[in-house]
Amino acid sequence: MKNAKGMKKPNLANPTDVEISVVIAAYNEEQVIESSIKSVVKELKSRHGVKWELIVINDGSLDRTAEILDILSKKDSRIRPIHLRRNFGQGRALRTGFDLSRGRVIITLDADLSYSPKYIYQMYDALLGTKSEIVLASAYMRGGSVKNVPFVRRLLSRFGNYYLRAMMGSQVSTVTCVVRAYSREVIDSLLLTSDGMELQLEILQKASRLGYRIEEIPAHLEWSLQKTEETSATRTSKMRIARTIRQYFLFGLLSKPALVFIPIALYLIIHGGVMTIGLFIKLISLIQSSYSQSMLSAMSDGLKGLMEGQGYSVLTASFLLIIGIQLLASSLQFIQNQLYFDETVNILQAIVKKNTKNKME
Repeated sequence: MKNAKGMKKPNLANPTDVEISVVIAAYNEEQVIESSIKSVVKELKSRHGVKWELIVINDGSLDRTAEILDILSKKDSRIRPIHLRRNFGQGRALRTGFDLSRGRVIITLDADLSYSPKYIYQMYDALLGTKSEIVLASAYMRGGSVKNVPFVRRLLSRFGNYYLRAMMGSQVSTVTCVVRAYSREVIDSLLLTSDGMELQLEILQKASRLGYRIEEIPAHLEWSLQKTEETSATRTSKMRIARTIRQYFLFGLLSKPALVFIPIALYLIIHGGVMTIGLFIKLISLIQSSYSQSMLSAMSDGLKGLMEGQGYSVLTASFLLIIGIQLLASSLQFIQNQLYFDETVNILQAIVKKNTKNKME
């Protein structure tokens, strides 16, 4: 960007001219962190002329992760370890890395490199080549693959991504993966709050609403045999799986509650309505059988006979209709609130674009 005098303006969001910031969250990774960092650094050095930094957030590790990171940083000043006082969660660690990063492009990786470091520059090139704002490494899109991941974990991951895509209305094949590339503009414009793994979902949801373009590249996900064995054997992993399922389920539900409640409401209303019609036909039959009496007496006897013979069905039909109507009304309220929210997001998007344009000028 040049001013009126033809001089290049400084990048206000990137005062140090760092091109790529790689951010990694690590928790108790002493067995793999050194080899992972060396592999990432080797990949970053493979392209000459690109200024980079590697920010590793030690998320309160209880093992030697902090010590190893400090030793590595003394050998290369571009490695920047950040030590949190306790374990806050992957989302908080990554958000800390975002705040401290200086790069024009921010790339996030997992500490054990389940995805090869080669995707750093592949995502970087895709980000610039497609003029998108986010690029994801996707093992579930056409051309992607998975290896050594236990069957149950793989099945849950597949189903979880399908569920979240449906609830979020996203076309992205892999919404939960941490291996991504972001433009500086995206990270600076999003107000992020998640502390756990759901941060990946929050970013996609908010970025989509702000109109940012999201692309995927096919990637190969491969667990080490050691990780596969540990995951299959430890109870901690099972507890973590249950917690992750709960978080993802709630996130999806909160993204589009009407998508869940409207079908339930319609089912209850239809089922209760069919029962009500059947009970009404039965009531007419009972009234006709007492037609020799006055109309008021016939109706009274008919209702009495219906409650004595079909009392449980009357209560069930009433319950289904009441709950169904309430759920439908709540769903319509959710939709209305969503429309208001979308309009607010559109206004914020216009403000962000205007501020970005002013900074560039």
